[in-house]
Amino acid sequence: MEKLHKVSGHTRLYRRGATYYHRAAVPKGLLATYGKAEETFSLKTKDHAEALRRVRIAAVEVDQRFDEHRRRLDIQSAPAVHELSTDQLANIKQAYLHHLVDEDEEIRLDGFEEADDPSIGGFSAEPPHLEPRPTFDEYNELVEDMGEVSRHNLARGKQDAFFRGEAEDVLSWNGVGIRLSPQSPDWRMVVRALQEASVEASGIVAKRSEGQRRASCATPQEPARRPLRATVSPLLSQAIDEWATERNRTGVWSPKVADDYMYWAKAFVEVAGDRPINDYAKADARAFKALLLKLPSNWRKMPATRKGAIIEAAEKSAAYGLKVIAPTTINKALNRIGAFWIWAGTHYDEVAGDLMAGLHAKVNTKAKDQRNPLSLDQLNKLFNSPLFTGCRSEKFRSQPGKVDMSHTAWFWLPILSLFNGARLNELCQLDVGDVQEEDGIPFLKLTDEGEYQRNKTNLTRRSPLHPVPLKLGFLSFVSQRRQRGPGLLFAGLKRGNYGYYSDAMTKNFSAYLKAIGAKTEKTSFHSLRHNFEDACRNSRVEWSIMNALQGHAEKGQGGRYGDGYHLEVLKAEMDKLAYPGLDLSRINGFRGS
Repeated sequence: MEKLHKVSGHTRLYRRGATYYHRAAVPKGLLATYGKAEETFSLKTKDHAEALRRVRIAAVEVDQRFDEHRRRLDIQSAPAVHELSTDQLANIKQAYLHHLVDEDEEIRLDGFEEADDPSIGGFSAEPPHLEPRPTFDEYNELVEDMGEVSRHNLARGKQDAFFRGEAEDVLSWNGVGIRLSPQSPDWRMVVRALQEASVEASGIVAKRSEGQRRASCATPQEPARRPLRATVSPLLSQAIDEWATERNRTGVWSPKVADDYMYWAKAFVEVAGDRPINDYAKADARAFKALLLKLPSNWRKMPATRKGAIIEAAEKSAAYGLKVIAPTTINKALNRIGAFWIWAGTHYDEVAGDLMAGLHAKVNTKAKDQRNPLSLDQLNKLFNSPLFTGCRSEKFRSQPGKVDMSHTAWFWLPILSLFNGARLNELCQLDVGDVQEEDGIPFLKLTDEGEYQRNKTNLTRRSPLHPVPLKLGFLSFVSQRRQRGPGLLFAGLKRGNYGYYSDAMTKNFSAYLKAIGAKTEKTSFHSLRHNFEDACRNSRVEWSIMNALQGHAEKGQGGRYGDGYHLEVLKAEMDKLAYPGLDLSRINGFRGS
């Protein structure tokens, strides 16, 4: 087929062969939903002057189509309403009445078929229409039938399918522009308003057919057209997806953290509904907090709640007497959602900011008491247990035996955590090359530089080895491990679903503490890090160096400059660390594999 060629005289005037065409690209903002990329059609003329006249008319009509599509998108993104006011119902009726009577006016101007009389009043018959036209009698009979059906149904309160379909269309018209909730009981009121308009319109049309042209037969005024909103706000779910994409692309979130953020974000959407982001207010935040206060802990795993929605789980909590989530978990959820709203406030003009601000639940427990350190008695039970003195096997490591565990992560990780204060995953992900020495000082390089290494603060730090792990033969263990080639220092550890090497140790260490009678509700592997912090205080380790050893990011401007403390300064403070009363005498140390 021959291509279209641009023609002078109008920006949308084109020609294929001798025939002129209208051609306009669909605006970019409409492409995804419009259904086609261009509005191109024949003007059905080969005369240039006539083509100019027709293309101007066509351009206006096409622009009206674009505006109509924008308006429909605008309505679709608007918050759904559940109830309609009296004024809104009156406006809906007025819009439909105008449409019916105006349509009658167009039909009369177009004329009726007069097959028996090709010429009336001296005028020649018009050229045959492409669309068949009714005769005058046929048209009036149709209008009368429609009016009679509407009167019948209106009087009896019947809701017919035709007017329900008309209602859905009318609500989208300019001058109405309402997105009525599918569950709203007011759909019946809308249908009734359209039936009333149909009855009134049939009366006006009947008078016109009698030749009356009084004011009572005039076309009712059309409701005022509404201006399009300057911007269409995205739905909450769309904005959340954009936020998550940005965070994941920039590496701000690890997979585990990303899942947690999205878990609570989806929960908020489920509770508050998926609406344009400019439609949310503080009331939505309060409603979400109110639900969290009733939500059972581990509701996704509990038989009574795991198959239902989060709202149903909260409702069942009181009925079943279930234990609810802790205030700290509530606050974490509010922080996760608050982070999204802070981000949204910087990306969308129509969003005020953090909806969750000021809504945090009161936590009676002090932060430092939320996870207890191991007591001296628990520590002695741990380091005098089969794991350190000889066990039956690695599988049955809580049972006494002759198997030495000094070549495994189970042996070294608790010792390193207690005497170096590192996070569990920082230790689990150590590479053989991360155990280094400088000026005679052996140290651990704790970093996220490796392919699968992660660091909570994104800081690389050097942690001098305490004398106790050195005395127990840690460097001999490392030396033997190096002989086997590069790779993880604790080669037996596997990466979990979220990419952490610490997953198995986190669960199994708690089980081990329980097996040897050293477990309490608020103790876990992380308790050893609390032990390290308490020992630093009691051993008079300088506060800022204690934070540096633990990997806490330095606050304020000081954290932005310099490379931190010299290794010898850290070593001098590390050597102060002591645990009075801790009995390590039964540990023989590294014996080789």
